[in-house]
Amino acid sequence: MRVCRKIVLFKVEYKVLIYIGTVFLISGICDIFPSAISKSYFSRKDNFINQYFVKRGWGWTLLIVGLFIFLTSRTYCRGDKKLISKHMSRLLIATVMWFSCTFLFEYIEWLTGKCEKRDIETKDLCKKSGHEWQGFDISGHTFLLIYCGLIIMEEGRCITVWEGIGKQIVQNYVFEANIRNSTLRRLSENEISELRKSYKKLTPFVQLTFVLMTILLLMWDVMLMATIVYFHSIAQKSVGGIIATGAWLVTYCKLFRMKHSPGLPGEGLLRFQRNSAW
Repeated sequence: MRVCRKIVLFKVEYKVLIYIGTVFLISGICDIFPSAISKSYFSRKDNFINQYFVKRGWGWTLLIVGLFIFLTSRTYCRGDKKLISKHMSRLLIATVMWFSCTFLFEYIEWLTGKCEKRDIETKDLCKKSGHEWQGFDISGHTFLLIYCGLIIMEEGRCITVWEGIGKQIVQNYVFEANIRNSTLRRLSENEISELRKSYKKLTPFVQLTFVLMTILLLMWDVMLMATIVYFHSIAQKSVGGIIATGAWLVTYCKLFRMKHSPGLPGEGLLRFQRNSAW
């Protein structure tokens, strides 16, 4: 868990700079010196990770991150179904963002493209005829892998809230300042006891899901590097990376901070001081 925390809880703003910087720098080098790039297992589109994970990347991210959100929010929202649903709805909004962006990429490729066989005018007919549609193909892989990575890091921050609950409820590590600034003071002994039981029961599953999120994040980062090195042009990858960053800014930095939004990860009926929980 200590290693996983260091990976997932790495400062998101710095990770964004690393993502964008890597896309520009490595893509530029690969475009300037293409002969220096040797083929590898990851240069094949049919490699196992690409076929069974990246191409289903959004589904894997929704499954594992969604399970983590559900397990943690059950406790810090004290079983309030409406609040749990609000936290889960962040993934619904992110899915709408992902679908809209991928649709936009397809539209731009169609709008800017033409078939290499000039008498075929539509993209579908071009591909069915075994020809290539030549348009501005924004890298969907770059967009997907960066956006999924940022979602995992944002949602994974909730592990600190979970650990804060453990310190203050399970281990009786309670500060008066935290009590005064939390709803804990309103709980009866029976409610605190139920909360303690719930926490102990769910903690192994929360930790397992957090480890899986870490593995998924590392996998996405490795496959992002493979995409940067072997596929698309620097312009196509750069646009995909910038749009992914923009999607993160719109959702987690703006929308989810608004008053009637689903809220940020960890916001619930159990409130502690920011410095102890985060």
